[in-house]
Amino acid sequence: MAQNIIHAEQYWKTQAAIEAEKNFGQIFQHGKGPCNIFILDTSLSLGEEGFAQLKGAFFAILDEYAKHPEIDENVAVIICGRQTKFQRYYSNQYEDIKHSLDDVEFGGSSPLTAAFLLSLGCLGYKAEQSYRIGDFHVHPRIIFISDGRPTDFTDFTGSYTEDRPQCETERDIDHLLQVTRSIGKKNPIFCIPVGRNPNMTSLEFISAQSRGGKIVCVSEARQFAKYSHNIETASMLTFTNENDDRERILTSLACKFPERVFTEMDLNDIIEICSRKSLYQPVSEQADEEDEDDDREKLFVERYPQLPRLGSRVKRGRDWIYDNRDNFGPGTVVGHLREEGWAIVEWDTGFKAHYRFGSTRKFSNKYDIQLCNEPRILGNELIATGCLVTRGKDWVWGNQDGGAGNIGTVLSVEGSGQVLVRWQHGLIKYYSFGIDGRFELDVSDPFSPKAAKFLKDQMQNTSLDSSGGLQADFNEGFKNTLGGISAEKDMEFENPVSVNRPILHVTKGKYFKNNSVVERQTSDIETDGPSFSCTVNQWCWKDCEGKWNPYSREVNERINKCYKRDPRSTVIVKIQDQSYRVVMSKSRQINQTTRDISEIKLVTNWSSP
Repeated sequence: MAQNIIHAEQYWKTQAAIEAEKNFGQIFQHGKGPCNIFILDTSLSLGEEGFAQLKGAFFAILDEYAKHPEIDENVAVIICGRQTKFQRYYSNQYEDIKHSLDDVEFGGSSPLTAAFLLSLGCLGYKAEQSYRIGDFHVHPRIIFISDGRPTDFTDFTGSYTEDRPQCETERDIDHLLQVTRSIGKKNPIFCIPVGRNPNMTSLEFISAQSRGGKIVCVSEARQFAKYSHNIETASMLTFTNENDDRERILTSLACKFPERVFTEMDLNDIIEICSRKSLYQPVSEQADEEDEDDDREKLFVERYPQLPRLGSRVKRGRDWIYDNRDNFGPGTVVGHLREEGWAIVEWDTGFKAHYRFGSTRKFSNKYDIQLCNEPRILGNELIATGCLVTRGKDWVWGNQDGGAGNIGTVLSVEGSGQVLVRWQHGLIKYYSFGIDGRFELDVSDPFSPKAAKFLKDQMQNTSLDSSGGLQADFNEGFKNTLGGISAEKDMEFENPVSVNRPILHVTKGKYFKNNSVVERQTSDIETDGPSFSCTVNQWCWKDCEGKWNPYSREVNERINKCYKRDPRSTVIVKIQDQSYRVVMSKSRQINQTTRDISEIKLVTNWSSP
């Protein structure tokens, strides 16, 4: 049972990372104001009346948001019932958001824990944004409309079709409270009870343990929607502080807004906001220093020389057991756990977790990840974890980077514009990237010879550091998979993967220094070995009509060369101006933009037409 729970949590966190990428891809439709994630419980346990209450509260809040366009509330919607999924990514198109429920019918069970795990797609992985109103930092809030009666979430197929109401178990409630407690450390959770018999104990506990959350009655939904507007009013009362009593706050309001008439409910909200100012400070200033399990104590620390160095690029290894949480792509090592043998990896999707690399207390010579030299490819970001950087135009730190031209690896990008970098000699420091227009770093062209050499050297050096823990394990049919150096011969390396051309079409000096990258053709694998003189093994891909098509001669040579080196590796190819990751061991290719998957196959002794 415990394994099922771990598996389910990993599945939903992976889905959250994937959804975060989709959400980020639609940033053009996002509102600029505070972020609101609605989790709508559409399960059968609500009953028809409860479902009508849910829609009524939801619509009332959106209608009130529409009355205050200057706030520009940002709204995302997750439904939880027959299906648990994102119904709408962040948007400020409130009428369209309302219509997104037109085809949603209540029914199914209530995997509420899965819905909260999925909400991480809006609370992290590049999706989160804190909104500042005066001195008030408004953190992304979850608005949970439900009866608070969770059912088993370990059926993580994403479809819950059972149409009979189920009673929640203590185990189901415990899982929900654990997940909401973790999310609530940074984000307020507002619970709106609906349904025939809502579990008020659970809902009150969920809201109370979050950062500033509370219970909101259905009848108060419209007033609740004015909360950001009232925060804006409170932010203008410069005479007040958290210790002020009601009369002093009312006096400040009268002085500041002598012509304005406030309702009793607005006054109560403003007084509550002023008396709880500490909840609207940056979370980093309010961190719980006593929580030893907090990831910040594990991140950005190099504890063990036998583990990959921070900034090392990795991909799934021989003992991988985590489904597709890596999305078949590479990631960056960003920390070492206290327990020896575990490294923390942030995948390029933004999802973070820890993985085995060697021997741990419970496992001997287990490798969930292996070293690679695939570079970080930027999408819509200016900079991201795993990018290679050099000193920029506003550099003022002397030889802190080890000297002009030296390359470092980005370990973290903060919302404030600070970037954490590890330099080749081991120094880890924060630098400005956009703060007040200052750029102390430049993002390196990942396909330049210097960057490619850096990635290759980084991989080799880390492998040498780790060789004591890897060498014996390679001698049995696994010499060239994990990045270790064999005693018989040096390991061959893949070169950086190719990139969609739109990423390279940028303003000179903004992303890359070398503008010749666009003109030259980038190869997916290194050309240090012999080239194929003719096609012997032909790879083919299946199109949407079911027809098998041979890859071009050039692409086929790339795939064959990579396949010869390691059948379990992957390679990026281009077909009709689209980039695909070819996963030879799985006989599939993945569209890097749409994430659509199609079949591939190897035809031996192919005769060229």
